[in-house]
Amino acid sequence: MSMLIQRYPEFLQKGAEFADIQQALEPERLALWQARDGLCDQLNVDTATWGLKSWEEALGIPVEVSKDTAFRRSRVKSKLRGAGVTTVAMIQSVAESFSNGDVEVTEQPERYRVAIKFVGTIGIPPNMEDLTASLREIMPAHLGWDYIIIYNTWDAVKTHTWAELKTHTWREIKEGDLNT
Repeated sequence: MSMLIQRYPEFLQKGAEFADIQQALEPERLALWQARDGLCDQLNVDTATWGLKSWEEALGIPVEVSKDTAFRRSRVKSKLRGAGVTTVAMIQSVAESFSNGDVEVTEQPERYRVAIKFVGTIGIPPNMEDLTASLREIMPAHLGWDYIIIYNTWDAVKTHTWAELKTHTWREIKEGDLNT
């Protein structure tokens, strides 16, 4: 028996025709609830899929449906986080949304700059071009910034033999996790 028919008075529930009608309506009711839930998912950036286009258009971000969903979500989140007065915390939040790792931001007021250090990743984080574009939008025009990127040091590499390392490119050695 469908869930909907249980809400009607008992004398209606016993009618075969009424039960057949309700049984026929049940799949449509379920489809409507699923559609409602799918629509609600689009109202949250973390669960949006086809609704990302609306988020991007509303925020003035170029719509690039060929890019993966996680990348598009990070751009939307960055734009949302970048609203208001620019603070160190805002810059850190925006940078972390692109780098997929922890970021330290240090003010250098005497130089009119901030240093953005990627402490949660080794090597150049992905989406640097989009991070730079986002920073250009939120940073005051008189402030500049420097990226500080962490690479593997000789101390991290010296635990491996040359035979182990010769299978890697120099970039993989500098930026990769050699312990896996």
